[in-house]
Amino acid sequence: MKKRSPVIVLLDRLNAAMAWIAALMVLFMMLAISYAVAARYLWGESLPWVVEVSSYLMLYITFLGTAWLLRQNGHVEVDLVLSNLKPRTAAGFRAVSSIFGALVSLVLAWQGSVVTIDYFQRDVTAMGILNTPQWLLLAVMPLGGFLLFIVFIGRIWTLLRFAIGKEENSEAD
Repeated sequence: MKKRSPVIVLLDRLNAAMAWIAALMVLFMMLAISYAVAARYLWGESLPWVVEVSSYLMLYITFLGTAWLLRQNGHVEVDLVLSNLKPRTAAGFRAVSSIFGALVSLVLAWQGSVVTIDYFQRDVTAMGILNTPQWLLLAVMPLGGFLLFIVFIGRIWTLLRFAIGKEENSEAD
């Protein structure tokens, strides 16, 4: 087994930490919604902040977990055609689709940064119960988009090396 780069190890640990944070957010959201339902049913009390916080958490969960999921090859893939191709040819097609994914994630990170900075400078808040600063809600987009971009670049590199015969394994390191 070849030794992994310290940068790859750091990136994997960072993505795993983000995925764990996302998982804890899912757990919190589940418990908060369950408590809100029970409170309304048992005591007739409403907890309106639960819906607002849950909607914010869904955004964070998505962007914190997506790079880790790609690294685990867990993203949805329509393999009707790819499963009928030779492994190296399929890897080439996966590399091409990963190039598009990398471009989209880079634009997402870039534009997310632009909008987040703009909202921070203008002190824009979300209309709601909590009046949350919008930049806090959007700050996860550049972070998640950048991490996703980095993982896509590693995936492209690995898939292309396998497709041209330089690697014996198409799995990312």
